[in-house]
Amino acid sequence: MRFAILAIAVLTAASLHAADAPKKPNFIVINIDDLGYADIGPFGSAINRTPNLDTMAKEGRKLTSFYAAPVCSPSRAALLTGCYPKRALSIPHVLFPGNDVGLHQNEVTIAEVLKDAGYATAIVGKWHLGDQPDFLPRRQGFDQYFGLPYSNDMGPAEDGVKSDLGKPLPKGRGGQPPLPLLRGDTVIKRVLAEDQQALVEMYTKESVEFIAANKDRPFFLYLPHSAIHFPIYPGKKWAGRSPHGIYSDWVEEVDWSVGEVLGAVREHGLAERTLVLFVSDNGGTPRGKNTPLRGFKGSTLEGGMRVPAVAWWPGKIPAGTETDAISGMFDILPALAKLGGGKVPDDRRIDGADIWPHLAGVENAEAAHETFYYFRGLRLEAVRHNDWKLQIVAAGRGNAANEKAFTAKLYNLKTDIGEGSDVASEHPEVVEKLRRLADAMDADLGVDGRGPGCRELGKVGNARPLIDAQGRIRPGFEPMK
Repeated sequence: MRFAILAIAVLTAASLHAADAPKKPNFIVINIDDLGYADIGPFGSAINRTPNLDTMAKEGRKLTSFYAAPVCSPSRAALLTGCYPKRALSIPHVLFPGNDVGLHQNEVTIAEVLKDAGYATAIVGKWHLGDQPDFLPRRQGFDQYFGLPYSNDMGPAEDGVKSDLGKPLPKGRGGQPPLPLLRGDTVIKRVLAEDQQALVEMYTKESVEFIAANKDRPFFLYLPHSAIHFPIYPGKKWAGRSPHGIYSDWVEEVDWSVGEVLGAVREHGLAERTLVLFVSDNGGTPRGKNTPLRGFKGSTLEGGMRVPAVAWWPGKIPAGTETDAISGMFDILPALAKLGGGKVPDDRRIDGADIWPHLAGVENAEAAHETFYYFRGLRLEAVRHNDWKLQIVAAGRGNAANEKAFTAKLYNLKTDIGEGSDVASEHPEVVEKLRRLADAMDADLGVDGRGPGCRELGKVGNARPLIDAQGRIRPGFEPMK
């Protein structure tokens, strides 16, 4: 009897201890496609109305030196793997429908790290790391997947994917297979113009439902919107709302989506244990605003790679603050792993760092990165060290550390964020220091082409699109009958 009473007491104490134990935080990463640095209110937009993002920034922290990559696929590889894009996905540009390469299955993604730590994981939106079966999200740690396998412009012109809302369909611009919308590994429809116009609302509804379904357990939601990538398709409730055109309409619809997601977090009482990170996958296009940065998507100028980023976690992240500490997509995996009790892979090089001290506003926090490398595809085009940036201007093929192969322009980003004044001649010692940093990278990832630190790409045989030119769905991906 005494042993029974003792056992009950032990079990009761254990239950109480478990009930009192702090719950793991939830994570939501909202990734917008092609959003410009100054396309939203917190970063200076005087055109687009973004009240939800304004509130998010007032309640959270702006990251004003947050870096992505010049284009889509590399940026997403960095976010998911914690590495420079070239290390994990060494491709010259982006992935296309039916490519036989993609993110290798041996890469360890943030979804896998968190899933192993007990998290429910979902991606709602654009993947763009390979559309072959071996490369899709459910092979990379995601429990659920709903969205497009690549960009919303990758399809035949007659489906409305090569022209904006209300514009005539261009002729003679086919050549790509139909764009599929997937749920898990099932193609649920061929995406047409009316579907493009519904994407933001569909993704938002799916995300809100995932939050509700997992409110009692830790979850990781990755929400990479297709908006505001060309073609521009604001939803039916949003088209024509802004006096500044359909691009602004779509930015404002994205802001609405952010409000719905944050509203769901609050509704379920999760705000004090949910970190939400809002970012763009690369710099904006000439349609948007990158002020005060120079350059656009596709370049290694600041306007091509420095993106708007806001972190929100009431009670944990100081409200109405900002940090200019160098950070980027590759820091997301280490930071979330640390907060969520996950294990960062120790059998490979991880370039990112745990930036939580900078998100939390820790005074005099040690820099996560003093040096940052700007790759455009397989070529190193710039290097930043603290406030100095050396833009490498190639004079031809060859090693960028070879003086005969390049000239360089030097900018002080603290005083000249717009990269308007080349001060290389005034600071030869800084130029030399940054040249040595570029030279050091040649022994790792390489400065032109694949270096020894680049990991293997995923590769498959008999690659083919999920929907062929005749509209037939690939076997194994059809909806159940």
